[in-house]
Amino acid sequence: MEKPPKAEKCGPFIEMVLDELNCNLDLHDKEKIENEEDLKKFPGHHGGLYIFYMKPDSESDLRYPVYVGVTKQSFKERFERHAKHGVIHEVWNGKFPRDVDGLGLYAYCTHYHGESAKRIKSILLDTFDFALKKGRNTIDISETYPAEWTKRNLEFPWDELKRIADGEDEEEEERKKKKIPSEKGGHFIRFLLDELNCNIDMYDQEEIKDPDDVNKFPAHYGGLYLFYMKPDPTSDLRYPIYVGVAKKSFKERFQRQAADNFNGILSKIWSGEFKFEGHGVYAVCTHHQGPAARAIKKLLLDSFHFPLKRNRRGQLRRELDTSEQLPAEYVKDNYGIPWEECLEKVAVIIEEYDKELYEVLNGLKYTLFCTDI
Repeated sequence: MEKPPKAEKCGPFIEMVLDELNCNLDLHDKEKIENEEDLKKFPGHHGGLYIFYMKPDSESDLRYPVYVGVTKQSFKERFERHAKHGVIHEVWNGKFPRDVDGLGLYAYCTHYHGESAKRIKSILLDTFDFALKKGRNTIDISETYPAEWTKRNLEFPWDELKRIADGEDEEEEERKKKKIPSEKGGHFIRFLLDELNCNIDMYDQEEIKDPDDVNKFPAHYGGLYLFYMKPDPTSDLRYPIYVGVAKKSFKERFQRQAADNFNGILSKIWSGEFKFEGHGVYAVCTHHQGPAARAIKKLLLDSFHFPLKRNRRGQLRRELDTSEQLPAEYVKDNYGIPWEECLEKVAVIIEEYDKELYEVLNGLKYTLFCTDI
């Protein structure tokens, strides 16, 4: 075996490594990256360690790794940049690979981020020769080394890899302990939305049962939104399960949530993948947009553990928790959630936006005045 071995020849072993790290290798394995529309299927809310690989077709078991990277942005944003001037751009424009036809580009997106992701990337780069990291415009698919054979013949830091995996598990457990299940924080989340002057009652009795129900939501603006479950339309019990920000319109975003069979929130609920009994899904659509919406979303994600996220194996983290909800005052007094700081930050953002809008309108009035003259 050459040193360092070419990554494309060690595809099965690299899969073994990712398996040891409990990464979900099947997540996007049948989703070829052919055009910009394909990039939308990748997570838009988190990033981390990723590997680009090539294979003959979506059903093939042959995988040739060609690039490893780490992104602080979301996978979707990073891949969009790769499409403009990076790995994806090279493949789409026929610059890579030069010597092989009939291979498509795919990606592993892992749950590892931050320092853990950097350490894994460093191990992989120290061990293997990735074509698009070493400036090679060709790949060698003459043979693929079996995983077990590679394991016996390659010096690989398994102990360090285990420490990374164990540390990630401990960090995840610690993060969970510090957060309240979002369903138990339903009263506090409603209190927060009231403080933010959100109209919570607008769609509160309109259950979202099928794709047709999505058409009732605003098509001309978007912003911060929450999905929640409750037993019936008139119930005062609300169990928040997901928070997001719609950059376009609520209607367009919810249509995507209904159509995406893997990551779509509404699709998960309607298909029965998200386990619940006797509850329907509802939505709060707020007027907060841009930086204000992102600030509120960050506070909620930092403070609460929402169930509709996938774990490292691509499974939903848990079922709906309908145990007794915590009173809003109790959460305020006992969990140290910086909600007042968030309200102040949102107020400043809105004030700055209003000033900018005022200046724009004044400028427009002046322009119209001069035109009349």
